[in-house]
Amino acid sequence: MTTTALIDLLDGEISELEICEPGWLYAGRLTDIETGESWRFVYRSTIVTRGKSFYDRMMAWRGDAEPIGDAQIITDSEMMYGTAELMLFEP
Repeated sequence: MTTTALIDLLDGEISELEICEPGWLYAGRLTDIETGESWRFVYRSTIVTRGKSFYDRMMAWRGDAEPIGDAQIITDSEMMYGTAELMLFEP
């Protein structure tokens, strides 16, 4: 599943993409088209983990925002090693 298809699946749109490291990490804001409600999101390769520069950058961007629900692991051939994690965070 491509990143674009994933966003369509969530019935939202990217209104702002703040971090873009193709194949590694995407972070920004999803906005529900119908309600205008928005959330921060992180979509990262599952190999982007603590101690790696992309992870540290994502954590600095996230700040104190609390996760909403559990992470979803998604098969995505466009992400490094073919899997990604999607997390939503409070605005």
